[in-house]
Amino acid sequence: MMALLVVFTAAIALFAVLIVLFLYLVVRKWRENRRQARLRVYKERHRLWLLRYLLGEEEQMLLPASPLEREAMMELLDHFASLLNGEQVQERIRTLAEMHFQGWLHRRLSSRHWSERMNALFLIEDLQVKAMLPEMERLYRSNRVTKGEAAKLLAIFAQFDYSPVIAYVLEPKYKLTEFSYRVIFGHMSERLLRQVEQRFDELPRAGKCAFIDMIGIRRRGERLFLLELLASDELELRVRALKAMAEIGVSIEATKLDRHLRSPHWQERLMAVRLAGKCREEWLLPLLYERLADRSFAVRSEAAASIVRLPGGRAMLHKAACTAEDRYARDMAKQWIGEEG
Repeated sequence: MMALLVVFTAAIALFAVLIVLFLYLVVRKWRENRRQARLRVYKERHRLWLLRYLLGEEEQMLLPASPLEREAMMELLDHFASLLNGEQVQERIRTLAEMHFQGWLHRRLSSRHWSERMNALFLIEDLQVKAMLPEMERLYRSNRVTKGEAAKLLAIFAQFDYSPVIAYVLEPKYKLTEFSYRVIFGHMSERLLRQVEQRFDELPRAGKCAFIDMIGIRRRGERLFLLELLASDELELRVRALKAMAEIGVSIEATKLDRHLRSPHWQERLMAVRLAGKCREEWLLPLLYERLADRSFAVRSEAAASIVRLPGGRAMLHKAACTAEDRYARDMAKQWIGEEG
């Protein structure tokens, strides 16, 4: 009997806790819905006026009267920053944010909540609030900064052309992924990229790979730098360099290219074959012809695709389809002749 009473009491207590939790969630949801409704009212009230101000049709600034109204205007600014083009409009947005919303951003950036800090970083980036750089650097150096925040801060530093980002990229607070490095390098100016190139050997492996990729993505004229990388002992760096050269269309001597075409690694042969197709030099045909018999299907297929791009390439494929000693070479040539036809 005593045991049943204990179980019954525990059940009642659990039920009461669940009821209290349910009521808490209901009240919290109601308050959040009311808050969002007020935000929408403020945004509709200020939307037209703020748009006219940013376009230069209004001269007087209407300051927000409450924290919620300030938040509504910040959301509107963020919306207009992505919607409106033009240097004057973007400068008005940046100036407005720095003059009247910097304190609000500072409080968000100092928040204990990760979500509020990240939202502040996105707003700072969108609105180009460069005046917040000291606060952002303090956050980056602090012990509370998370891995995600650190990567976002470095991307913003790069976008704002902030020179200390070079030191942070070379020795990041957290280990960065190749994707993070690519985002950071993608935001960098040519001035910063040249500084990174000068200290390339100090980059972690992921940073080196991302930097080489960025050369190809941004079509940067770095022929000598890429040629030096082709002599690297690291396969991954050679492959990335060949890929970047193919994307840019960098020419290369036959003897140097032939060494990569005969590499024991199929990835390196593949990128060398792709580079040969982008060079569009007829003297490369004999080298590519050999790769029609490559043991890797991907390399054979890329070799045929590169041959087609070169002067006299179609004639060579017709010849290979009939006379090539290697069966794989004949089959690949016939496949491409059929596709061309």
